[in-house]
Amino acid sequence: MATNSANGRGCLEKAIRLTRLKLVVPLRRSKHPPEYTARGVAVGMFWAFTPLVGIQMYLCLMTWLAFKPFKQLDFSLVVSCAWTWTTNVFTMFPIYYVFYITGQVMRGNWDDISGYGTFLHSWNEAFSADAGFWTAVGELIALLAKELGIAMGIGCLPYAVGTAWIGYVLSLKYVEKRKQRRLAKKAAASA
Repeated sequence: MATNSANGRGCLEKAIRLTRLKLVVPLRRSKHPPEYTARGVAVGMFWAFTPLVGIQMYLCLMTWLAFKPFKQLDFSLVVSCAWTWTTNVFTMFPIYYVFYITGQVMRGNWDDISGYGTFLHSWNEAFSADAGFWTAVGELIALLAKELGIAMGIGCLPYAVGTAWIGYVLSLKYVEKRKQRRLAKKAAASA
């Protein structure tokens, strides 16, 4: 029994360490202005909270390429890609369900909200083991083209915009404080 809790604690510690390494360390080590890094967090969080798990990092790249010519909109591609990992294949279905519910509420479809089990069943049907690859892709597109996809697309917007804004504000404060501490430490060492 002790090994299970020790393994669980070990996995949790590894997850925390990996999160710190991939999300916080790039913020700390950035040589760019704080706004540059904070914009990277905002872009990553925006794409993380859309129903596009699997292509979010590509979307960060496309956003980066689109914004690159505009100096005031430029951001850290590495930071943005790292922050898309806040959502992943393990958190995908619960988050997609929250998007679906929010979208149905925003559309005024209070009476057409299915339970989580029904929601998962719809996804499982689209990925049935009997279907070939192209059949599964076709069924997935049909599922997303129906109410499920429209509701998720609309329902993700408050979360995508909200987490992008919160991510920008918090990371900007964090990076600015970090730079101030570094400058104070440097000044103290010089004196």
